[in-house]
Amino acid sequence: MKKIILALFCLTFLTGCNPDAKFAVYLTDMNQMVFSEDDVASYDASNNTFTFTEEGLKNLEQFQSSKLDSYLYQKPFVVKIGDEEIYSGKFWSNFSSLSEDGIVMCDVAMLSVDFNTLYVSSGYPIGDSNDQINDTRITDRFEEINKLK
Repeated sequence: MKKIILALFCLTFLTGCNPDAKFAVYLTDMNQMVFSEDDVASYDASNNTFTFTEEGLKNLEQFQSSKLDSYLYQKPFVVKIGDEEIYSGKFWSNFSSLSEDGIVMCDVAMLSVDFNTLYVSSGYPIGDSNDQINDTRITDRFEEINKLK
């Protein structure tokens, strides 16, 4: 019985949360952080939507040259928790007439105080459910920091 308890303790300890392993999204080509869990007010796993704090929106403004010409549009990104890559894709806009088969984060061109969300989809304009997007490491992390809707 002691061996079972010890094994469960070790398993819990080894797979437990690393508080330094923050969720963040980076530009792939520059390895520049675009936003992290600190910029996010909440994450809604039911529709893969990030809602940003006012401070988070201010941090994202550096990537906006105008509403119609977002620096982030079509830029490749990678989602990480700590150093672990979860998935990659491209920033996209609902203004686009181009389609994209891979994972996208929309709508980078609309971010403002009045529209403070980005949603993740497995394609644009229409994407379906994707296990990479619905990765439990992301939902677990946002649950740990009390930001999961």
